[in-house]
Amino acid sequence: MPMKYPFLLIDDDADYCNSILLEVLEANRRIKTVVLDGHCFIEPEQKGQPGVNFVYHALHALDDLERAQNRLIPRCVNTELPGEFERELAGLVPVFDKGQDAGYLFHWIKQSTDALPENRVRSAHVRLFELIPLIYNDLEEDELTDLLLFEEHPDISDIPAKLSVIRRLLEKLSDVSAVELLKRSPESFEAFRGVSVKPIFDAMFTKKIVPKPVNKLAHYLYSYCSEYGTHIYRNKPPEYQLNSYVFRRNLNGLLELILVCGSLIEKKS
Repeated sequence: MPMKYPFLLIDDDADYCNSILLEVLEANRRIKTVVLDGHCFIEPEQKGQPGVNFVYHALHALDDLERAQNRLIPRCVNTELPGEFERELAGLVPVFDKGQDAGYLFHWIKQSTDALPENRVRSAHVRLFELIPLIYNDLEEDELTDLLLFEEHPDISDIPAKLSVIRRLLEKLSDVSAVELLKRSPESFEAFRGVSVKPIFDAMFTKKIVPKPVNKLAHYLYSYCSEYGTHIYRNKPPEYQLNSYVFRRNLNGLLELILVCGSLIEKKS
């Protein structure tokens, strides 16, 4: 699957800048890289020739956003006067010449975007991310990416919350499978307390859409993540010792189910 390189370009055209303010990053984690024009005004009513103040202001805003969203946002400056900015911004941010460095700029964008943790995960799970758009929306895809990143350095105290995310993603997978593979609404399978995951996978097993091990895995995964995640129906603290192996076992189970059901949905579409 070809890697996409979404980036936000901030330029000195007032109307253009007003239409894509820096704040757009707060609502769109799909934007991975920011290219700043060095000669923008911080305020619309400013007069004269803008200096490097806009860049400093933007860099501070990006630093705050990185901390708030717990992610990395590569940034650079693309300007007609690179000499001035290279002196002012030495060691802070790469500076490219608008007139000569287009090739270098896009090489930097590609290299910086490929190196981001979330894109490194995508490269390691190419087939998985080919199937994900058939099942999940952008927010859910980000949640799955976060689970894969969490797997690399799991924090024991966060495992119950992550198991709950696995359960919710399993619920969405079963709902989509009901519609796409069984041609029925998920609500028609709802059992006690609105739980439909197990009956949906039972129906797919009965109709020989999925094999028995897949059905058993779905039952196990939903039961386990309900018992040891932060599930609304759990009425007592879990007695089992949660650890990184437990988390990886459940995450790998979800990934297996996504690959199985996603491939079946893909064939139907």
